[in-house]
Amino acid sequence: MVLFVPGMVNAHAANPVPEHGAPGFEQRVEAFFEADSGKPLKRAAKQPPLRPGRGNYTRAYSNSIVLFAARCFHLGEMLDEANAALVENAQHYLDNPKDIIDRDSFHWHADIVMRLIDMYGPDGTVEVGRLTAETATVCLKPIWIYVKESATHNQPDHAATETWDFHSTENHHAMDFTVQWHFARIAKDRPDYQELKLDDGTSLEEHYQAWSDYIVVYCRERAKKGVCIEIMCPGYNSVWLKGFYNFRDFGTPEVRRSAGMLLDLYWAYWAQEQLQGVAGGGKTRIRGVKGFNSSTHGIPALGWFYFGIGKKPTIINGEINALLSDYEPPAVVAEIAHGSRGDGAYEVIQRAQGLGEQGVGEAVMSDAMKPNRFRTDGGGIVRYSYCDPAFTIGTLMTEARPLEDWIHISAQGRWQGIIFGDNPAARIVPVVRPAGRARDVLNGHWSVQSQGSLITQKLKGHKSGGPMIVWMPAEGMGEPVRDGDLVFVETEGAYAAIRVVGSEFTLTEKQVSNPSIEGPTRVAPPGRVVLPDDDFAPVILEVMAKRDLDGFDAFKSRVKANEPEMEGGVLKYETIYADALTFDTGQTAVPTINGQPVDYAPSKVLESPFLQADYDRGVVTIQKGERKKVLDFMR
Repeated sequence: MVLFVPGMVNAHAANPVPEHGAPGFEQRVEAFFEADSGKPLKRAAKQPPLRPGRGNYTRAYSNSIVLFAARCFHLGEMLDEANAALVENAQHYLDNPKDIIDRDSFHWHADIVMRLIDMYGPDGTVEVGRLTAETATVCLKPIWIYVKESATHNQPDHAATETWDFHSTENHHAMDFTVQWHFARIAKDRPDYQELKLDDGTSLEEHYQAWSDYIVVYCRERAKKGVCIEIMCPGYNSVWLKGFYNFRDFGTPEVRRSAGMLLDLYWAYWAQEQLQGVAGGGKTRIRGVKGFNSSTHGIPALGWFYFGIGKKPTIINGEINALLSDYEPPAVVAEIAHGSRGDGAYEVIQRAQGLGEQGVGEAVMSDAMKPNRFRTDGGGIVRYSYCDPAFTIGTLMTEARPLEDWIHISAQGRWQGIIFGDNPAARIVPVVRPAGRARDVLNGHWSVQSQGSLITQKLKGHKSGGPMIVWMPAEGMGEPVRDGDLVFVETEGAYAAIRVVGSEFTLTEKQVSNPSIEGPTRVAPPGRVVLPDDDFAPVILEVMAKRDLDGFDAFKSRVKANEPEMEGGVLKYETIYADALTFDTGQTAVPTINGQPVDYAPSKVLESPFLQADYDRGVVTIQKGERKKVLDFMR
């Protein structure tokens, strides 16, 4: 594969970026807080348990409290009200202890409370005493309850697991050890806690050091073996990442350095594939119809604050740590964010983890939990994206394995397709939709891709899979035109084709929804759907920039000229980029690209013109033009 394809400079080319990074971060943060200056607290409602036997669902309530307090402390206003709000929040959990150990409420905000104590409390690093000693004392009480319970289940066992065994999901696990580490850091020197011990006899000083060591190894392992498991998921990545701002700002020198490098790595990882703040390429845990929407929540929100790209966010929750931190992505990452497409098309190839033994999850912490145990001794996922100035097309290439080979958070809600640069809403998404009353599909599809050409198919080993569809929005794209077994569509900058192989299909304008299920996870934006009669019919996507063609008719002719062939269940296809692909519709043989089987365990964990790292080495090079930064996680 060729990683870089020269092309025309376009509107995504960057203006020069100052050495300190993209300008305007501090101003955008200040404007965000100032916009609500003087406004009273508007509490979100406390909601009943999500399931019988669980604690109340109070995430939104607590988020509204800590956001209000963060604004007040940052601006130095309404301090009595801010302190009272934090005490009220803490008292709720003291009065409702089951809510503390419910994974969907407490640890989503507890680390932010501790950041506020560190920045504005009695020993505040920014302003001393805006958050009073009395408030800090009350706020730490429910956090201590959480830590004592959690420490019996989630331990800093990096020597045995290299951080690849953990309970629940990637983001929950990180939020858990964030809270444990930060509480131990604050409480170990407080007279009311420093003599207390965890149930196994560990002191808070020992607990803090153990988690500090774990965090260093955790960051190193993500550089060595794959950045994320919940790959490029904008909501879950933001709450996974939020604790690392605290590690970077308040940890020991080694923890600060490791967390800062992981932040640099993540933002380079995101920047090279985004178009107008919308990340392209293969993803996991894109639940419900979220893959049909262009959200400003989570990572896209921080992309706007850091780089001034995409849509201005309307909702802020877990991003508070980042907004209150003095961390900014380095200049080389800002150059990538603003100018990665300026020299033409390029490939992104990344290795990711996902194989292993599925654990047993519990919504409330209990002894019945069993951890996920990831395998890192072989292949798993090759994340491939083709990034053109006009579009990004990408997928997760995996073997056609049964579900029991995968950890579920890796197999859940896998996303693939095309994101267009003309409009944040414009996209083409081939996806297996949930069947019946299911919320998500596990192990829904497999695929092969080279450059702007993708073949995909529904997997026999799926769980909860319904129809295989190809979805397009009504906004941001031209009217799709059917031509035999092909559907053609164009945007301002690109042409695309959808081909269903060996099956009849319908092209509709119905919303993709299930009337038996109410709620936003089932109702898509207005759009059009290609629905094959045969769920297991392979689907081919082709996309090419208009600048590379002499009109729509030329694109159509090129696509029509490349007829797929079936030989004994193996689909053979020459793409419009002149790549020869084979794809076994019997789901046995590994796909090939130009005669070479897909390598699910490449020697590089990160490979693109901007990110380079060998698998299992722990040294990452970020480069754009004359700017370069080497992240050595092994020192």
